Amino acid sequence: MVLLPYAVLPVVGFPVTPFLVLLGLRFGSVGGIVIMLAIMPVHLAFAFWFSRAVAGRWVQSLAKKMGVAIPRMPENRHLGFGFLFMAVPGLSYSLKNFLLPLSGIGFVPYLICGWLIQGIMGIPFVIMGKAVVQWDIKLLVGAGIVILIIFVFRRKILDIYNDIMKREKNR
Repeated sequence: MVLLPYAVLPVVGFPVTPFLVLLGLRFGSVGGIVIMLAIMPVHLAFAFWFSRAVAGRWVQSLAKKMGVAIPRMPENRHLGFGFLFMAVPGLSYSLKNFLLPLSGIGFVPYLICGWLIQGIMGIPFVIMGKAVVQWDIKLLVGAGIVILIIFVFRRKILDIYNDIMKREKNR
């Protein structure tokens, strides 16, 4: 009962974290991680298609009316900016999946960035689900520490991303 909602709801903007915990609860750490990593490319592929084929035109039209330019990434920096963007804190999983394709990134670099970064960041939440079922305090604390480390690391990435964007803007 967890798989279908996990496959569909994040595509329409529902938060992904509760599903990651439920995957760990239902399928254990290893099974939950495998399922998470198997379904995540479906979310990414749909978001890429939807952003480029449907929403992209609407967002560009809206941005033009508001006098805002949508940044385009230089082709030689797609992977670097893509990894940074996916790791930046504050934006939801679904929003990142929909916004990154508007930057001009190709499908394969987008898929690599999204799958790798968001997959790594999702693993502790799946493990937490398993830890709750077993009431394994050590595993729960360990997953919590990993989440804290990822959060601190993401903050550092945000600082690096902001510095790069300032330098690019001043060029």
